[in-house]
Amino acid sequence: MPIVLVRVDDRLIHGQILESWVPSTRAQELVVANDSLAQDHVQRMIMQAAIPYSINLIIDGVERIASWLKRPDGRDLRRLVIVEDPIDALRLKRSGVCFHELNLGNLATREVSVCLSRSVYVGGRSLEALRTIKREGVRINIQSVPFEKPVELLETSLPEGQL
Repeated sequence: MPIVLVRVDDRLIHGQILESWVPSTRAQELVVANDSLAQDHVQRMIMQAAIPYSINLIIDGVERIASWLKRPDGRDLRRLVIVEDPIDALRLKRSGVCFHELNLGNLATREVSVCLSRSVYVGGRSLEALRTIKREGVRINIQSVPFEKPVELLETSLPEGQL
């Protein structure tokens, strides 16, 4: 199951995903790993209604998505995986989902400890998750839309001792 993009975006599915990321990655399936959304039937229906019929949508909790992504299913679909925050991205990684790059899109938090870009703000737990993901060899970049140049998150791009 080829994963063409793992994206952290607290809005999950929205216009940038459908109008920019799906076409640029040629994704055939959107996979949303989010524990709360998996339990919210109404929000799942709303998101399903926004997706074109040509795109499959899978929404489930992080652990169930991780198990599903690791299981060979014989389909060769291009998958765009979306999580709400870096903590869930780390949960996917720790559950054995293989990805070598993580895209940070739009991320806001009430507990801002670091502003990484004009659209990416993280709190302490998310920052620690990014540190861990980075240590595990995953390249992390910040890119709101595909036509923007991605900015790689490097240890030197943050204030001393931040990542």
